[in-house]
Amino acid sequence: MILVFGGTGQLGAARARPARGVEPLVALSRADADITDAGAVARAVDRWRPRLVVNAAAYNKVDEAESRAEHAFRINAGGPRTLAEACAATSVPLVHVSTDFVFDGAKGAPYRESDPVAPLSAYGRSKAAGEVAVREASPRHLILRTAWVFGAGTGFVQTVLDLAARHKSLRFVADQFGSPTAADDLARAVLV
Repeated sequence: MILVFGGTGQLGAARARPARGVEPLVALSRADADITDAGAVARAVDRWRPRLVVNAAAYNKVDEAESRAEHAFRINAGGPRTLAEACAATSVPLVHVSTDFVFDGAKGAPYRESDPVAPLSAYGRSKAAGEVAVREASPRHLILRTAWVFGAGTGFVQTVLDLAARHKSLRFVADQFGSPTAADDLARAVLV
């Protein structure tokens, strides 16, 4: 059984839809088990006894994280540490979903997992700290960096569609490059 924390987010919701695979899955919302609450995480892992834990929970309001950095770090760094510690204590592997925001974007070519991180924002720094926390707390982990996740009715693609429906012309920044990732594709890769 796979236990997903952040089960109501884009990745968790994509996998929770019917007919996504044969592996039993429990997708927990923050109300079910807040990743920043060590007791709630331990109880969930003990109750469900998963063969794999996936951390799909995150504070992902990139711009807002600048003014709420402490909050972003509590969720994006403290939460993954809590999950990794619970997984290490029960010898359960952890898949931690991270982001390309851990890089500064200056490379001019696709990043590799071995490239050094250099986040430019509070959000990126909080996610990089979460990666470090997972590495330190659990020997059985996989850190997956993804970008521009979109799903049914959510993400960058939906934002563009919503704006296009309301405005004659749209303006975009031209200093960012990304690799849009369909939540359904990510769910199949991680959770099946």
